[in-house]
Amino acid sequence: MTSAFDPELPDPWAPPQVAPPARTKTNPWHLVLAAAAGAALVGALWVGLDLADSGAPLTPPGTSGEAFDLRGTLTLNSGGYGYSTCGGSGGYSDITTGTAVTVYNAAGTVLSQGALGTGRPNGAGSCVFTLSAPNVPAGEKFYLVEVSHRGRIMVQPEDARNGNVALSLGS
Repeated sequence: MTSAFDPELPDPWAPPQVAPPARTKTNPWHLVLAAAAGAALVGALWVGLDLADSGAPLTPPGTSGEAFDLRGTLTLNSGGYGYSTCGGSGGYSDITTGTAVTVYNAAGTVLSQGALGTGRPNGAGSCVFTLSAPNVPAGEKFYLVEVSHRGRIMVQPEDARNGNVALSLGS
């Protein structure tokens, strides 16, 4: 018989009991350092976003930042013509009404695509075509204009905006 003072033996078939982990005391300086680091991170993000938002305007002074139509001329020297229109022949047979005009930015991204207008004789075997490309975004440092596959020619923004693009091909 057992008495109230006898220890109770554990059940040998019961799963073992795991003692809860001992709780360690947290150093208060760790909490202070974590709070300071969090505040510094939030402050740095705030300042960084504020500086990014208050930068210089993307368009140069004096431009509205709106798109414009690039206009100008392409003079084809040694072109052939007949009647009231003219166009390239031989090695210049790709230069005619409707030939592609492409406008690029400095990075080589296509900004606009247009076409040559009707060519008009200008004497001595040369033709002058109008060229245009619509909705060119303002604000680039310079533009590169290419007619057909004939290479890119640098054009200043003022000339592009004011219709003063004057290209030539041939001798």
